[in-house]
This record gives sequence, C-alpha cells and structure tokens, in this order.
Amino acid sequence: MIIGKKYMLSSKNKTSKNKIEKTAQPFLVKDIEKVIKYSLSFRLFHLSSAYKKRRSIRDFFRLAKSGTITGAADNDPAGIVTYTQVGAATGFSQLWLMLLSLPMLSVVEEMSARVGVVTKQGLNSVIRKNYGLKLALAVAMMVAVANILTIGADLAAISEVFEIMSGAPSALFVAAITFLIAYFLIRKNYKIISRYLFLITPIFLLYVASGILANPEWGEILRATITPTFSNDFNYWMLAVGLLGTTISPYLIFWQTTEEIEEHRGIRDLKKEAAGVWLGMTFAHLIFYFIIISSAAVFFGKGVVVETAGQAAIALEPAVGSWAMLFFGLGIIGSGILAVPVLAATAGYVIKDAMHWHGNLELKQSHARSFYAVIVSSLLVGLTIALSNINPVKALVYSQVLNGFLMPFLLVALLAVCNSRKILGKFVNNVWSNLVGIAAVVVLVVFDIILVFQYF
Repeated sequence: MIIGKKYMLSSKNKTSKNKIEKTAQPFLVKDIEKVIKYSLSFRLFHLSSAYKKRRSIRDFFRLAKSGTITGAADNDPAGIVTYTQVGAATGFSQLWLMLLSLPMLSVVEEMSARVGVVTKQGLNSVIRKNYGLKLALAVAMMVAVANILTIGADLAAISEVFEIMSGAPSALFVAAITFLIAYFLIRKNYKIISRYLFLITPIFLLYVASGILANPEWGEILRATITPTFSNDFNYWMLAVGLLGTTISPYLIFWQTTEEIEEHRGIRDLKKEAAGVWLGMTFAHLIFYFIIISSAAVFFGKGVVVETAGQAAIALEPAVGSWAMLFFGLGIIGSGILAVPVLAATAGYVIKDAMHWHGNLELKQSHARSFYAVIVSSLLVGLTIALSNINPVKALVYSQVLNGFLMPFLLVALLAVCNSRKILGKFVNNVWSNLVGIAAVVVLVVFDIILVFQYF
C-alpha cells in the first residue's frame, strides 16, 4: 500500500510536472517572440528616426539650394567689382551696410519665395493679374533693362580677364561663353542647370581666405561693422547706392520666386525654405564682407584707383600671391557663368509673365518660343554691349547704381503682393517682414535722394 501510494504520488507528481512543462513551454516561446518583436520594433524605430533625421538634413540642403544659388548669383562680376571699389575707395567705412542689408535681403528673398510657393506663379504674373498689365509691363521693362546692362557689364569683365590671363583677343572667347550659356538654357532642363550653378558656388570662398590673410585690423573692422559712418563725398554715396543696388538686386526677387516654382515647392516646405533663403543670403554676405575687407586692406589709403580687372585682382594677393590674377580670373569667369544665365532667364520670366506667354526652363524650345527668344535676345544685346569697348569696371559699378534707383519701386510692388490676403491668404507678411521690407524701401530712397543732391 505504501509502495502503491508512493507510486501514485509519484505518478501524480509526474503528471503535474508534465502539465507545468507543457504550459511553461508555450509561455517561454511567446515571451521570446515578444522580446524579439519589441527589440526589432525598437531597432526599427531608431533606424526610422535616424533615416528621418538624415532625410531632414538632406531636404534642408535641397531646399537651401535655391537660396544658395540666388545668393551666389548675387556674387556676380558686377558685385565683386563693386565691393572691390567700395573697399579700395572707402576702406572699412561701409561695412555697416553689410550688417544692415543682411536682414533686408533675407526678408525680401523670403517674401519672394513665399509668393512662388503659395501662388505657384511668377511674381510679375501675380502683379499683372492683381494690379494690371501696365504695372506688370513697367516692372518687366525695369528688370529687363537692369538685367541686360548687367549681362553686358559681366561679359565685358569676363572678356577683360580672359585677355589679361591669356594674352589673346577675347571676343571669340566671350562669344563662345555666351552661346554656351544660351545652349544650356535652351537645351537642358532646369534641374541640370541648377546642379551646375550650385557646384560653382564654393569658388567664392577664396575671398574669405584673402580677407583673413591680408591681416587687417580686426578691431577697426568690428567698429566699422557696428558703427554707421557717413560722408559728404559724392563718390562715397555713389558707391553706397551701388553696394545696396548690387546686394538687393531687382532680378533676385523675381528669380527666387521662379526657383520655388521650378523646384515644385509645397506649403509644407515654407519654414525650411525660409531657413534655406537665410542660409543662401548669409553665404552671399560673408563673401561680400570679405571682398570689402581684402580690398580695403590692400588698396585703401595708398592712392590706388581700381579701374581694371587686373588691378582688382591684386586684392587676392594675400591669399594666393602671384597666382592672384589666375584665381581672380577664375572667380570672375565662374561667377559670370553663374550669374549671366540667371539674369537672362529672369528677363525671360518677367516679360513672359507680363505678356501672359507660356514658358519655363523645363519646356522645350518648340513649346516656349517667345520665352526663349527673350532669353537669347538678352544674351545677344549683352554680348553687343560687352564687345563695344566700354570700361568694364565703370560699367559694372554704374549698372549697380541703376539697380539702387530701380529697387524701391519693385520692393513696393512686392510688399503690396505680400500684404494681400486675396493673393496669399493666411500667408501674408507678419509684422517683422513688413518692418524690414519698409525699412529697405526707406533706406534705398534716402540714399538715392542724397546721391542726387550730392551730384547737383
């Protein structure tokens, strides 16, 4: 009995043990499955977060590309020579205008970008639809004339630089450059063009190196940057208007709007696009700032008047020594190749929008003949100006002074568009944008008036 009982107990224990094992085994498998599942989910979450972070950074630089191209296009030969003249003639005394113009240019470009993103139309098309054909035509003529004169001056600078560097006649070279630009604008689509334009931008960093290696007095630079300085000299005010005219140029606001449309930006991109615009304009101002610094350190107070590209190249000697002319030449040619297509295309867009023609840089020539005809005509007239034996340095500076007189009218039109709820809905200007935009108009008008009084 004892044995039987013992056997029965042992059988019972064995059965209970089997039950426990049977119930425990599925629990263990399920537990392991859950651990694996949660581990994988955790890993996938982190991979997803990392991917989103990388994508966010990539998207930011993709969105920043248009702002960077616009900012770099502002560093055209006209800008480079104007800033060189400013540094050579006035020293560091106009550096405060760089601090003043950075928020102005950035806000103006952000407004332009917003118009393109929200309306999906060119700025002059918006002006025509809401304010009439006459105003749109007036705007188109102002921008086209300013752009064509700047194209001519830029090509003249490229011509002079090539002649100095090679010792050969430059007419054929400049003509070849012009036709190459026309070919790319007509035959290639916008994405290819923008890629080429974006890759040229790092060349301008040479001016930063030159400004640092010129070993200027940094305390004096800081004082000149934060303390406004004025003069009764006509040349001071002419260069100040030219500086503002080349920094806040008419074509920039129209090109920025076009960039947003061509890149197919959406409303959700507005914040990133605004950051991209600020990045591009800050990059541009960094270059402007150091061109003035290097030029002032090399030329100011030494009785040198910069009248040729060869003289302007000396500003790079602190960075590259005897290679200054080569690098200056590459900078002028590279910046010209970057800016001239932007200038010509903008002329095409503003006239196309005013006339309500069909056309953009993604369409083939056969589908946008009038649009491309304006672009080619702008290039040909600019080439004619470049080959007419004008003084490139004077032409570059004077064309930017003209920009300084035209820009207030265009800014008023932009402000009207950006404050219209009918046009932009809830995306109208905030108080900051209006304050800075109005300040830009006031500063330009005041400088223009002072220059006119100084002249007479």
